[in-house]
Amino acid sequence: MRKASPNDVIDSFVQSTSDDLADWQIIDDSLHDLRLRRRVASDAFLALAVAWETFLSQWLIAAVNRDSSTAVTYLSQRPQDHATSELRVPQTHVSVTLITKNHFTLDLVRQLLDPNDNNVVLREHKDLKNFADRWLAANYRQQLSAITSYQFKPVLATRLVRNALAHQSESALKRANDELRKSTMPLALRITTSRQLNVDGWRRYLLSITSATPRLAVYHNELATTAQLLRVP
Repeated sequence: MRKASPNDVIDSFVQSTSDDLADWQIIDDSLHDLRLRRRVASDAFLALAVAWETFLSQWLIAAVNRDSSTAVTYLSQRPQDHATSELRVPQTHVSVTLITKNHFTLDLVRQLLDPNDNNVVLREHKDLKNFADRWLAANYRQQLSAITSYQFKPVLATRLVRNALAHQSESALKRANDELRKSTMPLALRITTSRQLNVDGWRRYLLSITSATPRLAVYHNELATTAQLLRVP
């Protein structure tokens, strides 16, 4: 039975991200109305945010499928803990071989991790290690856990700016403004103005130039770089 390849998932994301960026640049160069350029940039950014979420979910599922040993241990331990802690069954009366398969098919992994087909979503940096410790084996656990808080900032910023643009709620706008002003945010993504950005302000932000590169392009490049951190030799 052929197993999924997490590295193939990375290659696909990096290539599609590059293609999408090139397409946006062609469209942007053809537009002369600034309002339309901002709207197109916003749409391209939302597509990028969804693409990242889909990519990470596919990589996590592929990694568990590639080596299911940690997942088997975790799932076996849960009913044992429930039996001994909640039901007060003596440890000597609990089977240690509840799960008899040592490899999970791709379909089974999807069923376990993403039963509603909504993607496996890791929202905050701390979620990476929590997921890795529970589900990922050996090298895959190491790669995901090794991503630092700073390296995760572009992923966090992508989610927060997406929420500001898509939900347009007061709380979403405030969280994005607060987080992207922090000194811990990479300078290329950081807000440097004192005013609070509204929805139109975030559209302007995506087209603003940092180091001769529009921020939308920076996001494409940063997420591709983050994806490469998950590559296992």
